Amino acid sequence: MARLIFDLDGTLVDSLPAMLASANRMLTEFGRAPVSPETCSDFVGRGVRVLVTRLLEHTGGLPGGDVEPALARYHAIYGADPVTGTTVYPGARRALMALAAAGHGLAVCTQKPSGPARDILTSLALMPPVSGLTCGDSLDVLKPDPRMFAHAAEQLPPGEAVVIGDGLADAQLAAAAGVPFLLRMGGYGEQPRSDVPVAGRFTHFDELPELVARVASARVVS
Repeated sequence: MARLIFDLDGTLVDSLPAMLASANRMLTEFGRAPVSPETCSDFVGRGVRVLVTRLLEHTGGLPGGDVEPALARYHAIYGADPVTGTTVYPGARRALMALAAAGHGLAVCTQKPSGPARDILTSLALMPPVSGLTCGDSLDVLKPDPRMFAHAAEQLPPGEAVVIGDGLADAQLAAAAGVPFLLRMGGYGEQPRSDVPVAGRFTHFDELPELVARVASARVVS
């Protein structure tokens, strides 16, 4: 049985509408023009500070050279309601239930702060079957630092580990931890480069249980 370490945004849930609404409200309060979904999506994946910094740079620069006021405002806005507008990708809940029933351990490793992350997972009935949670405020590092992987994996029973995500930071996390990476196609932000290993790709979650079984079995055999 495997320890499955999932990303959250763009992997298990489409949270872009909620993040975009919070981002544009914050930008409006700072006298900036709103951004498009595509622009906001491009900036997701490296943590909230990077998201807010890139949003401000894109719309005119950091006010007074300081990201902190806008960052605090975004946290307050998004933290008040991260669930409205956020949806589970088709088949994701069913796939998680099947994976848990097969004996795999499930954890989420996300750059998102723990409050919004837990709100989303519990409100959308993903926790359980997800039992482990590592967030952007769990440690003093973010993905792709392998300590994020270790923190998530240690919450699960022993077994071969697999990272499942939608972007470059997740692929780099798996590479840094020395474990296989499965890419959910169509997510957010930077995509894995050709020099970052990808053990498998899937478009719909109905494909995931079989893909996990194949990759985990290959790890055990090797």
